[in-house]
Amino acid sequence: MWAPPEVLVLEDDGEQLRTLRELVERAHLEPLATSTPRQAMARLEGRRPILAIIDLDMSRVPASERRVGVDDVLRRLHHRHVNCIPLVYSAGVESIDDQARVYLLHPHALFQSKRHGEERLLERVNGLLGGRVGDLALQDGVVVHLPSGEPMPHRVAVSLVTAKRANRPLLLSESDARAARRFQRWLQACDSSVLVRALGNRHYQLAVRED
Repeated sequence: MWAPPEVLVLEDDGEQLRTLRELVERAHLEPLATSTPRQAMARLEGRRPILAIIDLDMSRVPASERRVGVDDVLRRLHHRHVNCIPLVYSAGVESIDDQARVYLLHPHALFQSKRHGEERLLERVNGLLGGRVGDLALQDGVVVHLPSGEPMPHRVAVSLVTAKRANRPLLLSESDARAARRFQRWLQACDSSVLVRALGNRHYQLAVRED
């Protein structure tokens, strides 16, 4: 049975959390919506989200919940969820000091300033969750070969497209590497312009063939 890829959302503002959850649901992905870092750490147990949308400012979190912080979540993503792309959404990301702090915790984090408004955030997330790579697109939570309309409902395929949109390779386990090879055979059968490229040391990334 097809299970849609998951997206972790950590936002202490209730209204923004609902907006982000709905955005993920519209992309036909599964939101792991949390309002505190402690909840986020708990939701990550046994999960493999492809994207994490994280607010740095947790000022609305009750004092009793602050023994676990955003730093812990970013550190956990870096060390145990290497294929999850963190998108840090905060007014603080315009500060060099805050960017340096985040990079020490997770060197592959992306940034989106809250000062640019919610619409810019939605555009950025849509670009990652609904973007195109060559003749492939993410539609309704699956990879679709646009010329033929053929869908590929597999988490690894979705992760590879999302990672390519973020210009990152994926580090795949042996079972996920087998899934990537199946995806490559599917691309060949569709006569796609996209291929799965093995970069060595279990790293994989999509590439678009030159005509």
